[in-house]
Amino acid sequence: MNGDISVARRYSAALFEVAKKRGEVDAVAANLKEVSDTIRGSRELMSVMHHPLLTLDKKKSILRQVFGGRIRPDVERFMFLVVEKKRAVMLPQIVAEFDRMVDEFRGQSDAEAVTAVALSAEQTADLEAALQKRFGVKVRLKTRVDPEILGGLQVRVGDKLLDATVSTKLNRMSEQLKRVKVT
Repeated sequence: MNGDISVARRYSAALFEVAKKRGEVDAVAANLKEVSDTIRGSRELMSVMHHPLLTLDKKKSILRQVFGGRIRPDVERFMFLVVEKKRAVMLPQIVAEFDRMVDEFRGQSDAEAVTAVALSAEQTADLEAALQKRFGVKVRLKTRVDPEILGGLQVRVGDKLLDATVSTKLNRMSEQLKRVKVT
């Protein structure tokens, strides 16, 4: 899996650098999202991209028919390269990595807060402001309720996790108590 992520990062980084140099990051990101959504939404298209008996030219022809000039030539060439290198199965990871690079470039990040009870609008706004201050990026915060955490808060910003939940603290205490030798 780690190898897949590093490959996805290399592909997305190459495309991102080209898009950045040309000042077309937003347009390329929008096209990549359209390609990814279309492929994810069609089992037939995904099977065409992986079909071992279809030639590369036939796959390109089918992709051209599906996208019919709706995507930029550079994104089309990128998509063809991914298919040619037999990396089509990694397209969702490549797009996710590209999106992460775009967010970093823009100084933005997705965040998710998990709480035992729903946060009020004011609490959500306060948390969003605190996360923006702590991480130095514009945070797009989503909240989710999970009663199993018992209390506290778990926040994921990008690839960072802050866990201040009651359930995690209880689990840690339980593990510590199991290691205590009573004589």
